[in-house]
Amino acid sequence: MKVLAMETSTLLGGVAVVIDGQVVAEESSLRQKTHSENISPFVDHCLKKAHLKLEDIDVFAVGRGPGSFTGIRVAANAGKTFAYSFNKPMVTIDTLMLLAAQVKDKSKPALSIINAYKNMVYMGLFDITGAEPIYIKGPDAVPVRELKNHIHSDCLVVGDGWEAYSEYFPEELMKKFSRDPQLPDHALASTLGLMAERRALSGRTLDWKSFVPLYIRASEAEETKKGILISPLK
Repeated sequence: MKVLAMETSTLLGGVAVVIDGQVVAEESSLRQKTHSENISPFVDHCLKKAHLKLEDIDVFAVGRGPGSFTGIRVAANAGKTFAYSFNKPMVTIDTLMLLAAQVKDKSKPALSIINAYKNMVYMGLFDITGAEPIYIKGPDAVPVRELKNHIHSDCLVVGDGWEAYSEYFPEELMKKFSRDPQLPDHALASTLGLMAERRALSGRTLDWKSFVPLYIRASEAEETKKGILISPLK
């Protein structure tokens, strides 16, 4: 099976090609403002490296968020366009779940936290002992100062919410957290491609019209219009 995976929900935007369980090409960039500029050349480079054309792809995979509203739309629009144009199925996977899937230590739950800005994080707490992560709690958008109310046991933390806000986590919360410095804090397109292939092989696909992004919050413009303020950190 040939999968083209696109993940642009967070600061790291990437494209990967997976063929029969192997990542054969991957391109990525940490510059969020250029995801829309990078998506087409990344797709072209990955297809060329894999010696494929778009019409050869069996499944188009997209990270559905949460994350940047603009970023989510970049991969979503590309994936829907390709799926429609070539009459192929899609697989969409939560970005929080992709982060949890990258955790190697399965001895404790994984907490994925993505910087949602305005002193908030997108969070998902996962059981990662099975074939793919399963939500224990979330997905949700949580003020940083309220995160402690959602975590009641030890967990391994992954995601760029750590770098953004860990200095504001209270001591009792930090005692429950562990980190693996080898783990990327952004969801990789290759992780998406591998998970998407497994889902597609088990028939868990959808058509382009059924795709729904996972925004969780209103857009920044909508929140500003409604007078929603930045959440205090303490």
